[in-house]
Amino acid sequence: MTMRVLQIQLRSLTAMDIVAYGGAAAGIGVALWQYAHATAAAAGASTAGWSPIMLAAHLPGAFAYLAYGLQYLMPFGAGFPLTLAGLLLIVLLSAEFFIPMRQLGSFFHVAMNGMTSTKRIFALLDTPEPEHGTATLPANDSDSADDGLTVRFDHVGYSYDDAGHGDSKSASAKTDKQGETSPNSAVAPALTNITFAARPGQFTAIVGISGSGKSTAASLLAGTLAGYRGSLTLNGVEVSDLSSETLAGYRGSLTLNGVEVSDLSGETLAGAVTVIGASSHLFAGTLRENLLMALPDDEIPDSPDSVDSRLWSALEQARIADFVHAQPNGLGMPIESDAANLSGGQRQRIAIARALLHDSPVFVFDEATSSVDMESEELILDTIRELAQSRGKTVIMITHRMANAEHADQVVVLEHGKSVERGTHTELMTADGVYAKLFTTQADIENFGEGHARRVLQVGSRKQELSDDSRTEGGAARVSAEAGMTVDRLQSALPTASVGGSEQASAETPAGVANSDSSSKMSTFQVIRRLLKEARPLAGLMAAASTAGTIGHLSATFLPVFGIIAAFALTGNPVWGMGVAPAVIMMIICALLRGITRYIEQYLNHNVAFHLLALFRSKAFAALRRLAPAKLAGKGKGNLIAMLTTDVELLEIFFAHTISPVAIAVTSTIIYTIVAATLSPWMALALIAAHLVIGILVPRFFATGVRNLGPAIRGAAGELDDVILDDMRGLDEIIRFGRGEERAQAIEDRTHALWKDHAKLSKVNGRFTGISGLLVAVLTAASVAVAIACAGANPQSIPALIAAFVLFAGSFGPTLALAALPANLTQTFASASRLFGLMDEVPAVTENGTVVPQEYMGMRLDDVTFAYAGEREVLSDFSLDVPQHGVLGIQGPSGRGKSTMLKLLLRYWDPQRGQVTLSGTPLPEVDVHARRRIQAMMSQETHLFDGSIRDNLLIALPESKVEAANVAGNGEVGANTVDSRQQRLAAQSAEGDAVQVAASDGLDARLRQALAKASVLDLIDSLPDGLDTQVGELGDRLSEGERQRIGLARVFLRNADLVLFDEPTSRLDALNEAIILRSIHAMAVGEQHADKERGAAVVLVSHRESAMRIADAVLNL
Repeated sequence: MTMRVLQIQLRSLTAMDIVAYGGAAAGIGVALWQYAHATAAAAGASTAGWSPIMLAAHLPGAFAYLAYGLQYLMPFGAGFPLTLAGLLLIVLLSAEFFIPMRQLGSFFHVAMNGMTSTKRIFALLDTPEPEHGTATLPANDSDSADDGLTVRFDHVGYSYDDAGHGDSKSASAKTDKQGETSPNSAVAPALTNITFAARPGQFTAIVGISGSGKSTAASLLAGTLAGYRGSLTLNGVEVSDLSSETLAGYRGSLTLNGVEVSDLSGETLAGAVTVIGASSHLFAGTLRENLLMALPDDEIPDSPDSVDSRLWSALEQARIADFVHAQPNGLGMPIESDAANLSGGQRQRIAIARALLHDSPVFVFDEATSSVDMESEELILDTIRELAQSRGKTVIMITHRMANAEHADQVVVLEHGKSVERGTHTELMTADGVYAKLFTTQADIENFGEGHARRVLQVGSRKQELSDDSRTEGGAARVSAEAGMTVDRLQSALPTASVGGSEQASAETPAGVANSDSSSKMSTFQVIRRLLKEARPLAGLMAAASTAGTIGHLSATFLPVFGIIAAFALTGNPVWGMGVAPAVIMMIICALLRGITRYIEQYLNHNVAFHLLALFRSKAFAALRRLAPAKLAGKGKGNLIAMLTTDVELLEIFFAHTISPVAIAVTSTIIYTIVAATLSPWMALALIAAHLVIGILVPRFFATGVRNLGPAIRGAAGELDDVILDDMRGLDEIIRFGRGEERAQAIEDRTHALWKDHAKLSKVNGRFTGISGLLVAVLTAASVAVAIACAGANPQSIPALIAAFVLFAGSFGPTLALAALPANLTQTFASASRLFGLMDEVPAVTENGTVVPQEYMGMRLDDVTFAYAGEREVLSDFSLDVPQHGVLGIQGPSGRGKSTMLKLLLRYWDPQRGQVTLSGTPLPEVDVHARRRIQAMMSQETHLFDGSIRDNLLIALPESKVEAANVAGNGEVGANTVDSRQQRLAAQSAEGDAVQVAASDGLDARLRQALAKASVLDLIDSLPDGLDTQVGELGDRLSEGERQRIGLARVFLRNADLVLFDEPTSRLDALNEAIILRSIHAMAVGEQHADKERGAAVVLVSHRESAMRIADAVLNL
């Protein structure tokens, strides 16, 4: 597509050049014709008794001189003959006449890109904003300023599809491959007839299976759907008056203290309701900045100590203060992008502390403690209950953990978008309905596994050895730690970066692993050398482009020179002995060559550039793959995106608009000098001196003036991208805490600073462009003086001197391009330096192992000591044997090293002391592909790619199996597998059709089996598009629980020997948790894999006690 657009542009430029230079040649030809007939015309006029010269002879004084001058200044019209001076003037002007039009044409692609971008911006700006009311909540009549508000859902219904949320969290919406909602899809509403009330001082729990509408209800209450995603309406219409076909937005009555939510302003609603979700966003910056976001400006005390006191109080309530006290900077501790230097539990507790500072009348906790350990969770739940009981807040908790609802004042049970039960825990258990089923199911899970022995392992003061049991076959679980190993030494799994460290250094970098910063050490010469080295394989194309460009510029320069030669041939003073006809023919050839060679040059240059840009982008992605995941943690994602897009694209300036122009300028200057020397040696010397000034001295001084601007602009642009991406991911928090103007002002300030750098670059560029133009004029005038001096010494050389002068005046085009390079290349070199820095960065581990284990024989952490850079040891002389099969459970408070332990097993990093082994082989010696076939992991955050459910599942399958299914299912694969013609012939045969059905059905059956194990098959079958349902960006069309279950299905598909689970059921209801835990248990005992002699080994990290019931041994950190 890019090359096709380029060809369209180049064809237009070629036609423009042919017209421009052809027009110049035609103009010169007409002038030559007129000059040739001027003498005859003058003679005819003399015979008639009148001529302009005769008229001038009869005029008095100054008028005579004026008349004589007019015949030189006005070569056309008024009867004056065209003189040689007039012809020379026409030749010089013809070369310059079309330049503005050609320059305008060269800006065509810039304007095209600008118009395309502008249309997209205008489309965004024209998106209608959701309607909000203007009402505010009435003043609280209570004496207490902390009282809550009555929240009432009265027959409320909501449908994402009818509300126009094609990109919302609704997997039930039927979507096409582009993600657009199909108007013909039959979509069930997310909520139907929800009715309940939450009152001040009351703790209300909302429970139900995943996808039952719990989070949708919270979003309605917070105004997220209505106020900020553009489709929610409240009109108070009774549900009995509605039909499912007319449901739009939500229907019914949703009130705060008797005021309809639709009537409230967005600011009022944000101030009244605080929502704390399972994945609340923390912004890059400091902990203090994140906490202060939630503190209303009018409540910030004047004294800094008072502010800190409030912040520490919130941290204490969220049970995270001890961790913050342990950090060197305390409240000033840095929080990296995506909070990469914090564990999942630490992130959630900081988010809870921030929410508590908001101090709104209504609090909604949506799975807010899903990644928090049980001990901390109990303490946080006490704080949440205290909000309702002691401070009179209205507290709503959405939870999958039934024990959290046991002490609630009211429990609301949702099922398929309907409120099916409501009451206290005791009442609902007595009713023996949906709630009782959920509660007893979770109780059954907790009793699951009681029949077999389970070891509880403690990290103690001496080494503990565990005897083998029948489940481990030589891979017995063993934990050891040296005496003196304290909680302080295991304080944090992901501590913050050390103060004073490089901004590029990630806190997740282990001690002893340096972060490469080669980009800052590379000189401009080194950058140029590396860029040329990358371009070396395409040197032939670049040489061809330079040759074509040189011919084109020579043609443009020599066109007027041949015009002058033709003029002097007419006067009988030929230059180089060339007659009129050969000179005119050469003019025509030059005009044609200019357009053709320009096309060839630009096409080849851009062809080279696009190939090299693709190469650089591929190498950048390869560097990301090599650095991932350890060295990418904490790096700004916006900056990385800028490197892969803008920085790579800026390299086009070097490859398409620098290498060839430099070669053209050097080559053409040499040729101009040689030709000028044949006309006049002095003019040749003048030409050399002029080109040295314009092509070397000016760019040298220019480069000095802009040297630091390029790195500053690229760095500031990357930081701006980081901030914008960070704010986009945290839009909900920005809106809820009323920080829109503040965050927008920060972006505006950064944009203004970036604009100032661009303006400074433009100012310097304009100044040197003016200086270059002035120098060209001065040097051209100097060449006139040289020509006059030479003509005075040798009048017979005047024709050659004039031709040399025309050559001199027209020779600056390629050299002037060099003078403009510093302004363009300052950002290009900065971008190249950033990319080379990324490519040269040393990964946390180097994968060069070659050992391929014949079978999985267990893993072992042997006296491992590990610490992050600048921090205390997370693990010290720690030993652990991972069994060959069975389930090893790991528990412990947040930040004790559980996730770090899993990442060491996956070789995200290598320990500073000790070693990690796989089947008895040190992990660095194991082939990385073999290790990845053996291992699989599901982390706390499930990442889904923007595509279909099928696409996300197929990632887990080996490529060969997917390709085989694609061959049979579609008859098409890539060019690297089977010849497409053979595939088509096979697909046309009856046997091919049978294989097609069998393979396609077999693959789908495997996917469905994995989905069933993850307890998500029923959901998929209920969707109109089934496996082809689009999940949206980051899986945003699915609920948290649905995303987690699809991630689990992907792990089940992998069929690995060792599966590591990090909180696999943290966001699941009891029913789905039971099914999934049984599937994990079956995987461990070998019931799911008929092709294996024994089950897989499972390492299960979870805060849920119920999850530990399936473990054969439990390690408590």
